Amino acid sequence: MEDIGKFRTMTEQELRDAKVPWPKTRDELMAFMDSLMERPHEYGTCVYAMSMCAVAAYYYVSHVLGATSFQASLADLDILRRTRRMEYFRIVNWEGMLYPQYENEMQKTIAPDIWKWLQSEAKRKLAEKPVAHPAVRAHWQSIVDGIVPFGYNVVEE
Repeated sequence: MEDIGKFRTMTEQELRDAKVPWPKTRDELMAFMDSLMERPHEYGTCVYAMSMCAVAAYYYVSHVLGATSFQASLADLDILRRTRRMEYFRIVNWEGMLYPQYENEMQKTIAPDIWKWLQSEAKRKLAEKPVAHPAVRAHWQSIVDGIVPFGYNVVEE
């Protein structure tokens, strides 16, 4: 693995732009993580230290387990699901707007199964949260009533 001592002195900008090494052993992983955790930190540098340690651990475990790229892509999404406590979400790569072949991905559409889930969640929240703000309760009710919010459209199957 590359020289990890450089991570001890990088600025916030340098940490943001740095490539995370791919540790192949537990010792390499821990040495890299220590180089980030034991250095002095400012508000911004700790953000990159945390994410870089997480990515290095992800790389190491994927190497040990021999994960496929498909498994890795599911793990990426599961990390977001767990850390952000989101069950249904979408990642938008705005770079797609630069290329015409991504037009359909950039449209404001909701898949039918997501729409059904949103309606079910809105109905559940109406029943479980009677003291929610009146504007929020009205919004939930409009979803239950079949009004798709924010200018979105439900894609036909």
